[in-house]
Amino acid sequence: MTSGWRNRAETIFKPGRKIVRDLTVLDHLGGSRKVDIYLCRSRELDDVVACKVLRPEFRLDFSALAAVLHEGELLTRLRHPNVLEGYSVGLQPHPRIVMKHLTGQTLETTFFEGNHDAFQLSDFVEVASQIADGLTYLHGEGILHLDIKPTNIMYSDGHVTLFDLSVAKEFDPEEPFKDNAGTRDYMAPEQTTRGYVGYTTDVYGLGVVFYRLLTGGNMPYQTVEIASDEPDENPTKQLDYASPPVPPSEVNSSIPLEISDIAMRALALDSKDRYGTPAEFKAALHRAASLTVR
Repeated sequence: MTSGWRNRAETIFKPGRKIVRDLTVLDHLGGSRKVDIYLCRSRELDDVVACKVLRPEFRLDFSALAAVLHEGELLTRLRHPNVLEGYSVGLQPHPRIVMKHLTGQTLETTFFEGNHDAFQLSDFVEVASQIADGLTYLHGEGILHLDIKPTNIMYSDGHVTLFDLSVAKEFDPEEPFKDNAGTRDYMAPEQTTRGYVGYTTDVYGLGVVFYRLLTGGNMPYQTVEIASDEPDENPTKQLDYASPPVPPSEVNSSIPLEISDIAMRALALDSKDRYGTPAEFKAALHRAASLTVR
């Protein structure tokens, strides 16, 4: 019997294959369960682009098709230095989003895979500030990102770009978020419980990223296994919100208390106790940095 992984490899477009007449595959950059990302040459744009393509087995999945269309429509109307730029979206013959090709590496690779000691506190402050700028722009456009994490942020020569808006949603404070889409370790409590989300939900995700930057990769909340009531079901993993994070200044004595406190406030379990917006987070961070970071 052919394995799923082999089937997956057989359906990946090889270099030289055309996704559509305008897009010629140069390389396969990666992907996830439902999509593949390709490096392509666009004849129309006369440039190298990235192309997110829905995998063949999901082309009859209405929700998957709608997700590609939704993210593509968002990216093609957004224009900000800290947010990925989209060029076009199409459904035939292969559902796809054509986007700017980002150079550099993700924050995860850059900062948490053996290189953390090469950076200074001022670098962490700058990264967090640019993430806040990108989020402020998205919020101004009526969009919540809802999946802020180091693998969804590209870093290149000091510049930060937010990407992957696959779970982003238009912001309506009167509408509860009815899905647990996102990444568990970066999700605010109101997101994991399908409660009301808002600007402060993205502030929380930013807080987790900033906490990791300050502590060399530590997660603020640890995961615990919750046994199932059913004997045949595996235990589920949840964040242990009952155990408060260790302040960054206690993990790393070189982190000023004023900077540490900003990360801790962004991580408050009650959304009312966090900074109200990413712009408020950035303003507080810059005030503290002006007094402590040299």
